[in-house]
Amino acid sequence: MRHGRRIGAAGAAMLALAAGDLWAQDATKTVWDGVYTEAQAERGAEAYAQNCANCHGQQLAGTGEAKPLAGPEFLSNWSGLTMADLFDRTRTTMPLDRPATLSRDAYADVLAYVLKFNGFPAGESELARRSEMLAAIRIEAERPAQSATGAGKLAAANEAMPAAPNSQPNPYVADAGFFKMPPGRTMGSSSAVGVDSRGHIWIAERCGANNCAGSALDPILEFDAKGNFIKAFGAGLLLFPHGMFIDAKDHIWLTDGHAEGGKGAQVFEFDNTGKVLRKLGKAGVSAVGTDTFAEPNAVVVARNGTIFVADGHTPGKGPARIVKFDATGRFVKQWGVRGPAAGELEVPHTLALDSGGRLFVGDRWNNRISIFDQDGKFLEAWSQFGRPSGVYIDRNDVLYVADSESREPAGYGHHPGWKRGIRIGSARTGEVTAYIPDTEPNPDKGATSGAEGIWVDGKGVIYGAQVLQKSVVRYTRK
Repeated sequence: MRHGRRIGAAGAAMLALAAGDLWAQDATKTVWDGVYTEAQAERGAEAYAQNCANCHGQQLAGTGEAKPLAGPEFLSNWSGLTMADLFDRTRTTMPLDRPATLSRDAYADVLAYVLKFNGFPAGESELARRSEMLAAIRIEAERPAQSATGAGKLAAANEAMPAAPNSQPNPYVADAGFFKMPPGRTMGSSSAVGVDSRGHIWIAERCGANNCAGSALDPILEFDAKGNFIKAFGAGLLLFPHGMFIDAKDHIWLTDGHAEGGKGAQVFEFDNTGKVLRKLGKAGVSAVGTDTFAEPNAVVVARNGTIFVADGHTPGKGPARIVKFDATGRFVKQWGVRGPAAGELEVPHTLALDSGGRLFVGDRWNNRISIFDQDGKFLEAWSQFGRPSGVYIDRNDVLYVADSESREPAGYGHHPGWKRGIRIGSARTGEVTAYIPDTEPNPDKGATSGAEGIWVDGKGVIYGAQVLQKSVVRYTRK
């Protein structure tokens, strides 16, 4: 018999890890094998809201004596045990004031919801209601290797937080005065920066302010590799330049995040002369549709020309969706439901594609990166890179994430223990290897500081576009 490690903890509410020994039994499946259905998890969400949320919270984070049902503490405590162990503990401890009073179906449904929330995939069969059947399902925090030859384990499951965020070394030096603005111009707020195949840097800044409404300035600026200004264009076209992507043809893609006065809520494709090649969305129309956007945040283009747009900038209001178009700009599909559960989104602020074509979504309000395939299938979520405002993945699958909003105080950006800055690691394993701190002396005073938009050139030089500091900072290795 295979024995899991012994665990024990105090707690009087559902799934509280009360003192006692739990031992894993022989198991032929793991929770990564699709052991519940989406319909069962939906029922479980309702049962959880009625019976468990008062103690464990809407986001399963735990309150007081009620232990978390999601994240690193929950996964570390239960990894190596079986669903039978979890089911039996659930029945004997929940609800707090009336344990063992729900039906077996209800307990199984709640556990299906817990599995979904933690990022484990759904399948074709419902989670069983009997302990003897659940003993065949092992809980594993990490996805097992996918082949017998084994390339090792994939990244940790959702909410796999490192023990010490902000602790990685900073091997970079910053140059905030690298770009030489044209005469009479000062840099405005920016979250849009990119580098083309020639090494030229493109910046979309908000016309010396934080909005281009009523301005006659050209918001899209080109600089050479030494920071010298070359040209600018785009006057009168944009209200709120937000997300930038430069494709394999050196075309500049830009989202305009606001709509007002017949402008905005669009995605533009420019060539490097400033000619408009394509527009997605309707100028000035903020709406959820197949040919309109509410608040387009980001755009990324796959190698085959497929276009992905992240739509929805306001938490708790409007969409939180990814919209997919083919290479001609024809609407293909959309996905995204607002919420905190695994696979759900709240403010999909930034997009990037890795070498395998996986779509990384900076799920900012949920303090995580959510990863999908190109058809919208949820794969996993990572929280170890902070609260993502900007994401970039280079050709070697090095992942760069700009966190411009983490704050200690309750309210907007609440993310205790995490500091703002740029985190660097692997898009393959999820390991964080470097951290560039934000230089703002008191970031908790405001909603944003430091890099929001981010790009990295072919030599590993990082460019961070800043809203508060109204600057684009260049970072080179020490």
